[in-house]
Amino acid sequence: MRVIGKRLKRPDSRPKLTGHETYTADIRYAGTLHGGLVLSTQARARIRGIDTSAACAEPGVVAVVTAANLPEWTRADEVADRACFFLAHQRVAYVGQPIAVVLAEDAATAERAADLVTVDYDPLPVVAHPLAALEPDAPTVRDGVPNVNGTVEYHRGDVEAAFASAAVVVEREFRAAGVHQGYLEPRAVIAVGDPTGRLTIFTPTQGQFMIRSAVARALRLNEADVVIRPSTVGGGFGAKYTLLEPLAGWLALHFGRPISLVLTRRQDFAGTTPAPEALLRVGIAADDEGTFTGLRADLTYDTGYFSHSPYLLAGLMAGSTYRVANLAIVSREVSTNRAGAGAYRAPGLPQLAFALETLVDEVAQALGISAVELRRRNVAVGGDPMADGAIWPPFDARLLLDAVESHPLWNAPLGPDEGCGVALGMMRGATESASASARLNPDGTLSVIVGSIDLTGTTGGLTQIAAEVFGVSPERISVLTAPTDSAPHSGVTGGSKIIYTVGNAVVQAAGDARQQVLAIAAEALEVGSDDLDIDDEHVFVRGAPDRMLTLREVYARSVAIGSRHAPVFGHGNVANPQKGPTSAVHLARVKVDRETGVVRVTGYVAVQDVGRAINPAEIDGQIHGAVAQGIGWGLNEGMLYDDDGQLLTATFMDYPLLHGQDVPQIETLIVENPAPRGPFGARGVGEVPIIPPAAALANAIYAATGVRLQAMPMTAERVWRAIAQRDQHPALPPDGGDRG
Repeated sequence: MRVIGKRLKRPDSRPKLTGHETYTADIRYAGTLHGGLVLSTQARARIRGIDTSAACAEPGVVAVVTAANLPEWTRADEVADRACFFLAHQRVAYVGQPIAVVLAEDAATAERAADLVTVDYDPLPVVAHPLAALEPDAPTVRDGVPNVNGTVEYHRGDVEAAFASAAVVVEREFRAAGVHQGYLEPRAVIAVGDPTGRLTIFTPTQGQFMIRSAVARALRLNEADVVIRPSTVGGGFGAKYTLLEPLAGWLALHFGRPISLVLTRRQDFAGTTPAPEALLRVGIAADDEGTFTGLRADLTYDTGYFSHSPYLLAGLMAGSTYRVANLAIVSREVSTNRAGAGAYRAPGLPQLAFALETLVDEVAQALGISAVELRRRNVAVGGDPMADGAIWPPFDARLLLDAVESHPLWNAPLGPDEGCGVALGMMRGATESASASARLNPDGTLSVIVGSIDLTGTTGGLTQIAAEVFGVSPERISVLTAPTDSAPHSGVTGGSKIIYTVGNAVVQAAGDARQQVLAIAAEALEVGSDDLDIDDEHVFVRGAPDRMLTLREVYARSVAIGSRHAPVFGHGNVANPQKGPTSAVHLARVKVDRETGVVRVTGYVAVQDVGRAINPAEIDGQIHGAVAQGIGWGLNEGMLYDDDGQLLTATFMDYPLLHGQDVPQIETLIVENPAPRGPFGARGVGEVPIIPPAAALANAIYAATGVRLQAMPMTAERVWRAIAQRDQHPALPPDGGDRG
């Protein structure tokens, strides 16, 4: 391989590092109206009235829009489709729900005037927590819809018999706080209409075709009349999907001026789509040889007001991570008076792994078997059945366990109050159809056009794939994400699938362009195409490199008047129904201060099967970022709500995002076990490394202190209280009431 596997810099590194990148809020249109949102301060209430008079009197304010000004179809009180729910009408259902938008000539005026809008509320009973939603007498969050609004079950064998006859049974309840994705760029959108009714939207989205469909559906437009121009994404992690775009689009068409909506940080925390809180009861039964004979799980994910929790994926993976003959799994989502849940890197699986991997360690301890060895004996591999009866495609996480078992961090002696923990994570992976095109340019470079969004460095990976296939250096490839009116179709950037799917389309497109180039050159050089090769700027005859054409000359021949050849334009279209599973095993070493409960992470190793490493440097970056987020989730982060549904962690002053000094040196070990359907064998990378960290930390804390934590984040207070209780302080409540 000439390019695949090389450590190359990201093509967009310079503008991002120097502050010259253009984000949505940087886009300027003449005549833009700036929107200031008025958000609900109540978690559940009737709206008695909205007084906009003070805001309307403010100089520079053009209009104040409420639900009364919107089309009737947007004013339903119970709308499952969030894209069609612009502004609250008559009632509010969560703190942070948009009620009105102030339009002004500048952003400062819009924000100031929004504070002048007063809303008269008649408070209603609040369902603030998922446990409260499950109470028999709990009010329904959405009229006519049970609070448990989605359930999936998986059953296999005789679970009760397996637990009754087991040598070891471990079963516990766990709780994981909801977390915010913590992206640096708050939500933003620019919408521009034209006199024909055509709408153009600039947005930092993870899926432009999904946004186009949502906007067209919400505004009752033809999709051809909606153009999404994706902006640079300042962090997404699964959260940057449809939110403000339909409202901004309607405002732009209605007022005939460009509209800019940019959330403040507090608004973003309160009203967007965080990862959900989860309640998990999980049990494992094993025989005396360490074989898992039974697994049961009861999982509850808080979906907030809108249905979008990861309960389906969590339920599937609960019964698919390990090979178990007998299982009973119930996974559900429950509605609460909170903002709707959203995706966050491997949705639902860090919470699940926190419970499942803690129990696996407990079983290993009870049987006197190494925690690594127990996982090796039971982990699912390619060919094993999943919970839904599907068969795992080829992969083998045992390769990762082998690497961990021999690593110095796992085998190093431990000092006082030190511990080392291991945890495993895996994903089935996602797949969608995709397409790409490749165009030869007048200067002999190749432009690759895709419809996918670069969220995690995929542009660099696609550049290397195209360069490898076409036969030139990466510097002569440019990968462009076109807007929806001209882009080849691609699915959303999520599920760790862009390289796996769009990468295959780029292989086809670059290969098609290469064959067209060779055909043109073959005629000119009077040889067969198979006798030719491409080396950066030239097409040459193998064995006679002085017989050649430049790629510039090939381009000129393809567009000359009377040319026998069409312009070089390669196409790639793929449908890849086989998913590419990804897996990771992590080691965490910690030192715990027993007097304060502070946990310091002193060493970290992340081992991951990437299939084939397209760019190891970018893979390292993805893993490092995911581990840092996973440590934050495990030790620090949690969205805290009071019993009235008020978010108490609505700024970075209150929400304890992990700081740079808290991130340890992270060692990555890349294992290459090629995926049969991935480009050059590549698998997805970005999501699976966030699954193991919290569980690995929990197991390391146990090794250091002898206490098991069953709630995350595992804050210093929680650790201290657990140690104090273990040391005979029964008067202490088990949970200090800290965040989560």
